[in-house]
Amino acid sequence: MVQNSIRMARRPCLQVRTSATAGSSAAQTIGILMVMAMAVPAFFAEMCFFGASAPRARPALRATVASQPPSTRLDAAEVSPLLKFAGSAMGALKPIFAAQAKAQASEYDAAEVRAQLEAEIKSAPVVIYTYSLSPFSSEAKKILDELGADYREIELGQEWFMLSEQAAAKRAELGAMFGQTSLPHIFIGGRSIGGLADGTPGLAPLLDNGELKASLEQAGAMPDEGLFGFFLYSGDTKKR
Repeated sequence: MVQNSIRMARRPCLQVRTSATAGSSAAQTIGILMVMAMAVPAFFAEMCFFGASAPRARPALRATVASQPPSTRLDAAEVSPLLKFAGSAMGALKPIFAAQAKAQASEYDAAEVRAQLEAEIKSAPVVIYTYSLSPFSSEAKKILDELGADYREIELGQEWFMLSEQAAAKRAELGAMFGQTSLPHIFIGGRSIGGLADGTPGLAPLLDNGELKASLEQAGAMPDEGLFGFFLYSGDTKKR
């Protein structure tokens, strides 16, 4: 009788635990469905512009750029107007993407991830975080290649809803540090300039204002303008 009473007393606890587990699983499922609901239209919105920014063979493009005079390189660099407009429009979704990035990353060691990001940002004159399928990332790299700039690309994944746990944590922490979770995210001389079309002030605005080349030179991301400057460039700091 005593044993039966103990078993009966334990059953309500088991029921509470089972209900709590079921509730947690349901919440996770709802969260995943909400993320996917946001992801699908955003993904197709990006893909509709993909043809305007097809990835190029970087080594071949850089070799061609190296043989051109500096003034010709600057004139050749131009951001697709279609992508510029789309990038500005995507900026209106920043609050939604910020909340999604935080939910996607879940729990992570913020101090550890931040330290890793800070080291990466300082690892090259220009650092660009990208998605492999993003037309905006491809366009940003195309501009830097056409200018002959040296940069380090850090690819977080194919798209923002296809990230590993570590990549999702990096994306969320970039948002916490700089207020931007969208990619590309470009750093020149260790300073965030934002993305392709917007930010502080963004790659396209810097190019349109004629300030991009000077910023790249100051950071040491451009080869010397001499006859052999491109081949003598160290890739670390600009020789003076």
